[in-house]
Amino acid sequence: MSSMDNRPRTPAYLRIYDGIRDLISDLELKPGQALSEKELSEKFGTSRQPVREAFIRLSQEGLVEIRPQIGTYVARLDMDQIQDAVFARVALECAAVQEAVGRITERQLAELRENLAAHGEAARSGDDRAVYREDEAFHIRLIEFSGHAGIWPMIRQARTHMLRLRNLSARTLKTASEAVRDHTRVVDAIANGDAERAAQSLKSHIEQNVDYMGRLRDEYPDYFGTRLH
Repeated sequence: MSSMDNRPRTPAYLRIYDGIRDLISDLELKPGQALSEKELSEKFGTSRQPVREAFIRLSQEGLVEIRPQIGTYVARLDMDQIQDAVFARVALECAAVQEAVGRITERQLAELRENLAAHGEAARSGDDRAVYREDEAFHIRLIEFSGHAGIWPMIRQARTHMLRLRNLSARTLKTASEAVRDHTRVVDAIANGDAERAAQSLKSHIEQNVDYMGRLRDEYPDYFGTRLH
């Protein structure tokens, strides 16, 4: 038996959790949509039990609403929850980028420039999946280059509640190119050693997500709801 065969396997429910989370973030499963254990178990090639376990974890993160005796649904976009996510991201990411300014290497700066180029190409081609991938990669690199990679899981969870709004705005308002311009401002400030401007540029970039909420809520009223209690 090879060493690869001895590697621990990802539990089925975690694999399904990641898959459903991506479908929710990408809006392939829409806010308010009913979720079928049977259909999802067939899609992921498992029994229903791992799907139920994935639902529980997703409900704990506010992405799924489980209504006993009724059904399970994709949670609607919650404006209060998104505001909280923005607050958390600004606090963590802006502090991290200020530290990154003082320690970033030329090679790391080049990686950020390469990311900007790939992000820009994805935005021009209208490849939503590539836009998301490059956008997330940019933020991951900023955290890693700050020396605080351990905070990424907290930021990732906060991003989840913003991603659906972001993806909806990208498809509806075509904001992908604006994100590239914002990222470029952050990188330019880092390159110039201006920690304050880098943090302020990143703060404006993160906060702009909520600028679209009112317009998107008016356009997609069925996608929005109130905080679950």
